[in-house]
Parts: sequence; C-alpha cells; structure tokens
Amino acid sequence: MPTINLKKLATALALASVAVVAHAEEAVLDIYLARHGQTAWNLEKRLQGATDNVLNETGKGQARQLGDTLKGVGFSAVYASSLARARETATLAAPGVTHTPLPALAERSFGKFEGMFEDGRDASLDAEFKARAGNPDDNLDGGESLNSQARRVAQAVEQIRSSHKKGSVLVVSHGGVTPLILAHLLQLPASEAATRIKQANDEVYLVRIRGQQPVQTWKLIGKDALEQL
Repeated sequence: MPTINLKKLATALALASVAVVAHAEEAVLDIYLARHGQTAWNLEKRLQGATDNVLNETGKGQARQLGDTLKGVGFSAVYASSLARARETATLAAPGVTHTPLPALAERSFGKFEGMFEDGRDASLDAEFKARAGNPDDNLDGGESLNSQARRVAQAVEQIRSSHKKGSVLVVSHGGVTPLILAHLLQLPASEAATRIKQANDEVYLVRIRGQQPVQTWKLIGKDALEQL
C-alpha cells in the first residue's frame, strides 16, 4: 500500500480551507444607479444638460418612490451629481444618509443647444444637434464633448470604487451619465452606451462587482412596468 505523507496532506487541507474561506468572504460591491426625478424641462421635453433645474412635484414623488423601492438595502454611502435635481433626489430617496456631491457626475453641457425643445418646435436646431451628436469630440459650441464627459465620469466611478470595496452604494445622476458609468464598468465605447442605454426618471439599475467575475447588471422592474420582464 502507498505511504501517506501526513505533513503534505495537512498542508493541502489547510490550503483548501483558506481557499474556501477566501471565496466565502469575497468582497461584493453593489452599485445602484438612479436617475434624478422629473423636472419642468423634462416634462416640456427640453434638452436640460448643465442647467441647474430643481424637481417638480412629480419628480419629488419619484424620488420618494425610489426610496421605497430601495428600502432595506442599507447603503453605506450615497453619491449624487452636484446639480440640484440629483441632490434633491438623493435627499428624498435616502433621508437618513448624508449624500456626497460629486461634480464629475454632473450632466453634460450642450452648449448652443442647451434648453432646446426636442418635440419638433426647434426643428432646424434639432436637426443640427442630431447631425453633430454623432461626433463624440464635438463640444457643441461652448459645451462639453461626449468623450470629455466620459473621462470625468470614469474618474468618479473609480473614486467610488476605491472608497468602497464591498457593500451597497447609491449613485444618483442623469440620463446622460448613467450610460457612461455603465460604459466604463462594462468596457463599452461611450458613443455606443449613450445611444443604446436610455434611463427614465423613475428607473434604477443595479451593478454588481465581485472579484474577477464579469460585472453583472440588472434593471429593477416595478409592477407598473411588468411588460419589460
């Protein structure tokens, strides 16, 4: 019969135990991505950008509903764009947690197109905007380019990740920012994410980061949007 080397066996079992414990304690970071509630310009279908508007009554209700939806999560931190509509949403959604404003999460300035109606009333301006929006390096005459915005958003994401290795974090930003957060985490081109990802004022996404595993994403669906299941 073969001789069993007890010392080697004990070492192997110890290493296996360490691996099991390490796997069990693997850090998991959940980042909830919310958009601010509705503003008057959202309702009027105006290109809002960096204009610092506040929530309307519908938007305040959406922010409170966000808090109800995420009740019990237990956020270790809440971050928000420095613009008023995002900060107000964060305050109403997580009243017990002091939020940290991050200017790098602010919406892009759209330059000459800021405030433009997107419902056809500004037809010539709308046509020019659509023609130029495909160029990620166009700053839209005094605004900010998509690529510039993507770089600062990526820096904000890494700042959050370096501060939180595990737990749950809420990030309240904008319809043009959430796609760029996801672009960075999922390693997508900024222009693709901006085109394909559309977040409504009352929608929230969950991004889970666990060790070396691929980043996972979910969209939280309420009972009023069951057709999206």
